[in-house]
Amino acid sequence: MTIHKTLLVLCSVVALFAAGSAHAGPKVMVTFKNNAIANASYIVETSNEASTNLNAAPKPAVTVNAGVADTYAVQSNISPDSNFASVRYKVGGKTCAFTTTYVNTYNSSGIKVPSWNKTSTPSGGATCTATITSTNFTSHEWSVEFAMK
Repeated sequence: MTIHKTLLVLCSVVALFAAGSAHAGPKVMVTFKNNAIANASYIVETSNEASTNLNAAPKPAVTVNAGVADTYAVQSNISPDSNFASVRYKVGGKTCAFTTTYVNTYNSSGIKVPSWNKTSTPSGGATCTATITSTNFTSHEWSVEFAMK
């Protein structure tokens, strides 16, 4: 009887993990380039930034040295038709907030159409750029480059 219960629990856990992965949105590969002459600090201020940190693998580096890049993947389990990454970096009094999103929604003809977006919001005199560097039209995974100076 104990073996039967153990096997039932094991199968349930495997099913839960399989169901969770089936609902994951497409992965985004994030590259942050610190083009400043000082080190950049990765900071979390909003709930979207906290969610991004939770879903990132590996976790974003706390400090990115001047002239260096940090790369990580972000994949949300919210929906197979959406994902996002929202991050913030600071160099001295300059801050860059970056966001990239993916949604797969129906158009007026009832056909699903994927779209990828990116934004960069500077403050304190920072120069921030966000560029989508690749998209996979089959898996809908994408790569984005965030740069700060």
